[in-house]
Amino acid sequence: MNDGQQFYLKMSLILATAFFIWIFGSSKEEFSALKAENSSEWQPKTPVAFTNFVPPTLVVFKDSENTLPKRNWATPFLELKAEVALAIRTDGSRVYYNKNIEIQRPVASLTKLMTAIIVLENYDLDEVIKIPLNAVRREGATGDLKPDESITVRSLLNIMLIDSSNDAAFALAEKRADFVSLMNKKAKELGLVNTHFSNPDGLDEPGNYSSALDVEKIFNYLINKYPEAFEILKTKNMVVYSADGKIEHRLKNTNELFDKMNEVVAGKTGYTSEAGGSLILLTKDNIITVVLGSPDRFGESEKLIQWLKSAYIWEK
Repeated sequence: MNDGQQFYLKMSLILATAFFIWIFGSSKEEFSALKAENSSEWQPKTPVAFTNFVPPTLVVFKDSENTLPKRNWATPFLELKAEVALAIRTDGSRVYYNKNIEIQRPVASLTKLMTAIIVLENYDLDEVIKIPLNAVRREGATGDLKPDESITVRSLLNIMLIDSSNDAAFALAEKRADFVSLMNKKAKELGLVNTHFSNPDGLDEPGNYSSALDVEKIFNYLINKYPEAFEILKTKNMVVYSADGKIEHRLKNTNELFDKMNEVVAGKTGYTSEAGGSLILLTKDNIITVVLGSPDRFGESEKLIQWLKSAYIWEK
């Protein structure tokens, strides 16, 4: 073997050895790193610093300078124990308070708002109805109706909405076998996507539910389309009689805020063990408030109305 061949042989051995060392060392390091990453002792690598990173900002809706009322951010958000709460302009253009307003839940006697709509759209208010025994046996508020008592639809409507009588609601519904079907049909016509009825009085039954937003739409429709219903929902006290004038029914509105808050114009109460306390109100400022599932429907509705006064700037 000449000198040139020996030189090339030595160089080949040197290169092969260097290549072997590089491959082995690199693989060993990668294996060690992989093992560490899959062990309980693995520690995260130092995070990369993003020099151009800009933290996200919270976008808060700001009222136009010419729009009233404007939110007064000095007044913190009101915390209510009610599962659901809503404050909204009567024209639907502004929501002032929003807590779970689209969830489906039982609404107790607020169901009677839809019952009133079906009665007003399908019955003659001067028609006389004989009270069936099963209506009088209905659980809950009675309105002091008597079995076989003859009374007008108009009087029953007053008893149902002022005294929140389940008996009156059931007696009205008994006149038509398709009454509840009419309630659900009307709900669809009004575009109520979170509402379904299974009875006319709101007692706890499967399939009887609504939402704060849907209840507000029902209430709004009723008081705007039927002035007589609006007058009933504003009434504190009333006396109605049976058709023959022999039986007297003294009615007292179940809404305690009528005697406590001048701001309250009209409303409807509701309560069952499953639904909890329910209350819908119309204020003099053309705001509708709704609380559902409240342990204190009157107290929390009062808090909500009072909060609105300071939480928004109403005048320049």
